[in-house]
Amino acid sequence: MGDLTEALATISEVAIGLAGFSGIVVVLSRTFERRLTPLERYRMFLLLVPSLATSFLGLSIMALYASEVPGALRIGSGLLAVFCLGFPASQIRRTIHFYRKVPELFQAPVLWGILGGYIIVGVLSVVHASGLIGVMPSVVFIGLLWPLFQSALQFARMLFIRPLDPDADD
Repeated sequence: MGDLTEALATISEVAIGLAGFSGIVVVLSRTFERRLTPLERYRMFLLLVPSLATSFLGLSIMALYASEVPGALRIGSGLLAVFCLGFPASQIRRTIHFYRKVPELFQAPVLWGILGGYIIVGVLSVVHASGLIGVMPSVVFIGLLWPLFQSALQFARMLFIRPLDPDADD
């Protein structure tokens, strides 16, 4: 039991670290003369929500598992499925909006890869939560690591891929 809870705690710590560090970098790299633009808010949202969700879900699953709740990993997979299928679905409209306004920020293969990853992880989590496959901690880890990977990717994209016209999203 100790190894699993330690691994879940580590994933949660990395997620909080990524969210905190990226927030600091973004704040320090901008001027304070203006508010965040809608595009900057959208990009920050795509970075912070998966990071914080990974942390929250990892800690929740760890608490369930450490409390010896029957089916803790299956419950965790159900929570992960809700996030991995719900989060990208909730952002489709905004993504299309910004894809049309600042297309230089988006590459179709990256978008499809991220969406496909969320769908695969979400379906795998549903299958695990429903009991169609045996209890597999690896499914939970994949479910936690995918949003964390997406956050890290978004962080790199925010640092290195900028709009051609900084006011294009106003």
